[in-house]
Amino acid sequence: MRKQILGLTNNLKYYYCKRPVNMCKGIDSLKGMIMNEFNMNPEDGSVFVFISTNHRMIKLLHYERNAFTLYTRKIYCARFVYPIYNPETDVYELDWKRLCRLIDGYRYTRHSSM
Repeated sequence: MRKQILGLTNNLKYYYCKRPVNMCKGIDSLKGMIMNEFNMNPEDGSVFVFISTNHRMIKLLHYERNAFTLYTRKIYCARFVYPIYNPETDVYELDWKRLCRLIDGYRYTRHSSM
């Protein structure tokens, strides 16, 4: 298992937006969504993951060392699939292993053990 991908590591906290996002949004719009949807400070060092409405693009927003970095990944021959929803915690679970597979373009379903 990789220890780093796109400058991100497994030591960071990852939060996944529950609904699809318009990928025209930039850093400032995504920061606003983080404050409104997650009720969190986008500058806390966490990584926030957003998926497009057609499931072909993801964006990751990360704040470190007084700057935001926006990572974008687009796939053409498949679609990104949402992480597994956990109704007990009301969140989409996204750990390091799932994030790496999501970025690599692996497909998985609700029933996969990924």
